[in-house]
Amino acid sequence: MKGPKQKWQGTGRLRRTVLMLGVAGATAGAALLTAAGSAQAVTSVGSEPGNLSFSPATGSDTLAVGAVTWSTTDGCPTGFQGSAQLDIIDANGTGVTASPTITAVTSAFSGTLLGTPLALQSTGVPDIPLGTPVEYAVLCASGPGGTGNTKFVQSTDMTINTTTNTYTTGIVTVTHTSTTLTASPNPVNAGASVTLTAVETATDGTHPAGTVTFMNGATALNATPIAVDATGMATTTTSFPSAGTFSLTAVFTPTNAASFAGSTSAAVNESVNPSGSLNAGGSNPVPITFAVAPSGALSVTVAANTGVALTVSGLVATGNLPNVTVTDTRNTFPGWSVSGTESVFQGPGTNTISASQLGWAPAPVGALTGGATAGATVTPGTTPGLASASVLGSAPAGQGSGTNVFTAALTLNIPSAAAAGNYAGSLTITYLSSN
Repeated sequence: MKGPKQKWQGTGRLRRTVLMLGVAGATAGAALLTAAGSAQAVTSVGSEPGNLSFSPATGSDTLAVGAVTWSTTDGCPTGFQGSAQLDIIDANGTGVTASPTITAVTSAFSGTLLGTPLALQSTGVPDIPLGTPVEYAVLCASGPGGTGNTKFVQSTDMTINTTTNTYTTGIVTVTHTSTTLTASPNPVNAGASVTLTAVETATDGTHPAGTVTFMNGATALNATPIAVDATGMATTTTSFPSAGTFSLTAVFTPTNAASFAGSTSAAVNESVNPSGSLNAGGSNPVPITFAVAPSGALSVTVAANTGVALTVSGLVATGNLPNVTVTDTRNTFPGWSVSGTESVFQGPGTNTISASQLGWAPAPVGALTGGATAGATVTPGTTPGLASASVLGSAPAGQGSGTNVFTAALTLNIPSAAAAGNYAGSLTITYLSSN
């Protein structure tokens, strides 16, 4: 379905409250176990990025509860000044409570965190891997205790560095990535080799450096993450000792997590058949192919084709084209077009009236089927009028199957200098197909 981190989200997000564990080591371990298959952060839900700050702005990720404070540069907007709290945003854009509720929110306000920075991310948003920036946003509410209408307003980002065991804060711009996975062959017999290929691409078209972990459900297939090449590709070979269907994914972890977000591929279901012969309980797929021969025809008929006698009133003559029936039974669906072209009207002696004086207004007779449409109106007395072929009805390639009936209201503008007498012309109906 991307782009820079600062992106407006809707108001009234759902919120969750979590109990932050006091043992940082335990919460960090839990996050590491789930990071490989997790989604990336949804950013940014706050409508005022940068209007939130932490003190200290950087520090140990296990600073004691209450040692890290936060403050805003302004109050909650009108209509949302009943209360406020600080939330940490998970990968689905849902707020998880990260501070006690604040009641005085009409001007700049502040508060403390409910847990250490490490515990808040590890336990509150385990779907965002440590090392990936997460968003903290102030949730302003119309009622007390975070109730009523809500809106995420002031926000900033926090990144936990698992190498230095520190955190940093400030707005971070992250380029998102996407990862695809293919497995070949599929299906395969138990014990046979399967090649897994992952390709990652950033939304800016580049292939950032990083590694890929191939997963079978929640189990990593490669003990050591595989580095991607310059085209964003990583491959591995594996096998499955028993029959079944296995859900495989590829998890990309960027080297520069501050600039690029990781991504997880869509699941690929690998079908593994029992090993051995069919008598031993195995299976052997048998490809079956066949071809359907082209058939059917296109036909066009004009009902009661005895001609049209136009009714004259002053310098205008009108009438109706007999019904033109188009029937297409072809199974190749090439499409078709039916058009009309008028000849010069011959009058008494050498007198003529140009075919451009005749126009029409095509219309369906009953409902049209198969994607057919009536042609456009041709205004009489304009160049070229019906002197050139004009569409009565048509159907585009891939459509047109069935029977469709068309007519047209005919209008002739008689030149004021036309000699008295009978005039006659011929309207030729032509139909065309792509084959």
